[in-house]
Amino acid sequence: MDKKTKIQTISVGENHKRSITATLFLLDQMLNEFKEFASGREIHSVLYHEENNLTAQQKEDILTEIEKMSQAIKELKDTLRLEEDQENIARIIWGKSSTFWAPLIEMSSRYLKGYGETSPELKTYLDPKVHYLIEHLKNIGRIAGKQLNVEKSSSDKKAIDD
Repeated sequence: MDKKTKIQTISVGENHKRSITATLFLLDQMLNEFKEFASGREIHSVLYHEENNLTAQQKEDILTEIEKMSQAIKELKDTLRLEEDQENIARIIWGKSSTFWAPLIEMSSRYLKGYGETSPELKTYLDPKVHYLIEHLKNIGRIAGKQLNVEKSSSDKKAIDD
């Protein structure tokens, strides 16, 4: 389509628009992650490691495909008058840190008993570490949540100690 040509729009019901937008939003997020990989991203952390074994040609080809798809997504956005969604990084950090303490609690000796008895040594070592991780995760949530005006209450220490 010529850039001077006015984009024709198509009327779409709100429910359809929300469904289409949600799917394209997830696709766009995924393509951005692929773009990071094609640009050489590798994460090396304590337990999580990425090995970017893409060749230079694969990276170039992936970036070309992403560009084509991004153009199609933009055309869909313009034609269907889809609204952009702006991600609030503080809210993402707060939300993830506010919910991930539950799986951490399940790592404590009380919950591990579901897989068999735990030794007293494991309980003595692991439970304080779990509590430590939860406290620092909550600190991250509090730091990110300051601008969100959110208050948190927790009963995670009680859940570990019970």
